[in-house]
Amino acid sequence: MRRGFINGKIWNSTETALLVEDGIISAVGDDAAVKKALDERDELIDLNGMLILPGFVDSHMHLLELGYYLSNVRLENCTSLHSLQEILFSKLKDTKEDEWIVGRGYNEDKFEEHQGPNRAMLDQVSKDIPISLTRACGHVMSVNTKAMELAGIAEDTQVEGGKIDYENGIFEENAINLIHNAWPKPDAQRLEDYILAGAKYANSCGITTVGSDDFLSVSNDYKEVLDAFEKLSYQQRLNVKVNEQCEFPSADDFSQFLDDGYTFDVGNDYFRIGPLKLILDGSLGAHTASLSKPYSDIVDEKGCLLYNDEDAETMVALASRFNMPTICHAIGDSAVDQALRILKDYTYEGNPFHSGLVHCQIMRKDQIDEIIKHQYSCFFQTQFIDYDASILKERVGKDRAAESYPYRTLYEGTLSSNGSDAPVELPSVMKGIQLAVTGESIRFPGCSMNPLECLSIEQAVDSYTVKGAQQLMMDESIGKIQEGYCADFAVLDENPAECSRGDIAKIKVMMTVSDGRTVFER
Repeated sequence: MRRGFINGKIWNSTETALLVEDGIISAVGDDAAVKKALDERDELIDLNGMLILPGFVDSHMHLLELGYYLSNVRLENCTSLHSLQEILFSKLKDTKEDEWIVGRGYNEDKFEEHQGPNRAMLDQVSKDIPISLTRACGHVMSVNTKAMELAGIAEDTQVEGGKIDYENGIFEENAINLIHNAWPKPDAQRLEDYILAGAKYANSCGITTVGSDDFLSVSNDYKEVLDAFEKLSYQQRLNVKVNEQCEFPSADDFSQFLDDGYTFDVGNDYFRIGPLKLILDGSLGAHTASLSKPYSDIVDEKGCLLYNDEDAETMVALASRFNMPTICHAIGDSAVDQALRILKDYTYEGNPFHSGLVHCQIMRKDQIDEIIKHQYSCFFQTQFIDYDASILKERVGKDRAAESYPYRTLYEGTLSSNGSDAPVELPSVMKGIQLAVTGESIRFPGCSMNPLECLSIEQAVDSYTVKGAQQLMMDESIGKIQEGYCADFAVLDENPAECSRGDIAKIKVMMTVSDGRTVFER
């Protein structure tokens, strides 16, 4: 069966209609031509003047973890420790003795107390049911005494690349893995359910393709996660195309993965292996991003690097040997320095495999110049502006803030694409586009970023479409409304180029089509 979509407005085109056959756009033209190509067995959809855009590409997120987050206790709307406790007490009523209460999304900067949860507060909720709560950024976790007991945490427990505040039950960076390893192990069905839940949410935002880091986000066994994705892809149950950004706990695990025959671009149309992913530091909000000079709001605190150069280079060298690119989570400028050091000897001229940096936040001009010189790829998240604009100058000072988040400079100087880092932020492409073009926080009016680094509306849309497709090396099949391309597109109720810049986030996704199938409809 063919599907005709008529009476629409196609982004950057004067045409009004699409013809879809076998999941591919077979024609782009006017209403009359598309109608003529259909017969009584086919389907005709009238879009009533709505806008058709290429399916959005979220080039860096955590799809499995997004589904896990949506399936557990959500804390993003908490405004105080009291409101957080109320949610936990409510959850406790439905929690069995052998279960954990797992939550994520709190941000103490939004709390009346300006203080996050700790062990004593969580013990007030329960001393018998283990509780673990992860900050919105994913780089800090608070737990109760029961959770620490089950994880085998003692007062002298130490972890390289992580910190443990034993008295308060607060874990940072690599120390969080000790708690993750104690969580009840999700079975194969649960993993599939989480992936499909994340995909369903992504579809509701017009997203049809993701670059996703999943191997260590929920399970400590990457093979189980890999099996779940491969099964769903071969069964054609994935409504998003997944380019996996592969993270491993050690070089030994990565070596086993390579020995098993996996490397860059192995897979199928729905799930394929992407780059090696290294997390080099923490987050700005948690003060764990690694800076070359101390934070402006905490004396002598510079954050931390999670790898030493030797271990990081071992991973990059392995990837290079198997023609696999590397992308590095690097939020602080010290982490950016490390990324530039370890990538330098393993990046070919022109950077054909798109090795590069994820986040691109606290940066210096010399680093920006080097990134552009070597054409490192950049995966940024303009959605971060909404919160980070409210803390940036306080965290790093006026001078460093002026050079940071250089989105337009990077966009115009090297291959750069947009994303959400979900579930750090729930994916919202319209919100990301508004923040990209205004640089002004929506949640915190009056807080803004450097206006010179704002994108044009065309650049902002491209960062989620054609640039995302190029970033994931899928630009011959997705990212455009063009004959021969996959029928992946989003239908919006308004054109972001024709409404007020401050209202772009209010635009609704009315329909999402993936491979010619309607996977979301409002």
